[in-house]
Amino acid sequence: MRNRRRIHLVAALLLAAVLFTGCSQNGDKPGGEPGDKQVINMLSANYESQIVLQKAYLQNLFPDAEINITYMSSGKLSARLLAEGRETEVDIALSLGSSHGNQLKEAGLLRAYTPPQTKFKAEYADADNMILPNGVWCGAILVNAAELEKLGLPKPQSYADLIDPMYRGHIVMSNPVSSSTGYFFLVGLLNLYGEEAGWAYFDKLSENIMLFGETGSVPSIMVEMGECAIGLGMDYEGMLLEAAGKPVKTLFAVEGAPYDYDTTLLINRNQEPSEFVLQVMEAITSPEGNAVFKDYNKTVLEGGTDRGNYPASFKLLDMEGISDGDLKSRLLEQWKERYE
Repeated sequence: MRNRRRIHLVAALLLAAVLFTGCSQNGDKPGGEPGDKQVINMLSANYESQIVLQKAYLQNLFPDAEINITYMSSGKLSARLLAEGRETEVDIALSLGSSHGNQLKEAGLLRAYTPPQTKFKAEYADADNMILPNGVWCGAILVNAAELEKLGLPKPQSYADLIDPMYRGHIVMSNPVSSSTGYFFLVGLLNLYGEEAGWAYFDKLSENIMLFGETGSVPSIMVEMGECAIGLGMDYEGMLLEAAGKPVKTLFAVEGAPYDYDTTLLINRNQEPSEFVLQVMEAITSPEGNAVFKDYNKTVLEGGTDRGNYPASFKLLDMEGISDGDLKSRLLEQWKERYE
């Protein structure tokens, strides 16, 4: 009898151990059933310093959750999602440009989501509620005034100025293949000049470029450090550096500034998004969340407020086609053939 009792006791303990182990494993599953550990995986093309602030904002709202936000340049991020398809473990993609958003949408990799607290300006809203705008950023000519003075070079006032041979080896631009910032300069200037004359312009500009950087922040970083005199970068980065007392000036070409908006995207995985993933989407797209996840100068929200000091002469370039994924694929193939 004692042996039987021992056997029954051991069997009961083994069963309890199996059940406990199973519960522990289920608790680590992203987007699991109610009662599971709350886990979310996000990829972001925003800068790592900004990601720290964004993660802290979400961690404060969801203190017991595991919140993973990993930085990737926009080109690599989009390529990864397209390669992984619906098998991906990524729940949300952040800060991809609108053209990347459209490529993912056309590939069937986005889910619709309607923010309950937020209404977007009509010019940025997606009728299908799959490509949610986050903020608008514009292109600027960033210069290190001290470096230009040392080189005896004037500040460029236009895109036409930038192809002057006197600037050879002194300009940095983001690579359109990997950077949404580089891509909107490409689209904006091709629209400005027309494709044939636009490619001829880039042929000349490329002779003056010392580096095509992988990310949109490379021009501002190098201008700030004095590693180059001129960078084709982002307006808000230049303005922040100026405000911090850095030797950087933010100039806008007389022809106009290119621009795009970045996005918040709910990824269409094989499994339905958990309630927790939807709660995070609501937090990010709320007016309060937008203030944290958008550090640009121009708002996409109805009733939102722009910031930044723009000159009276400021104007925008025609950005027709900026959100067209097929156009992007064609233009980037041409770019690679010419400059890589």
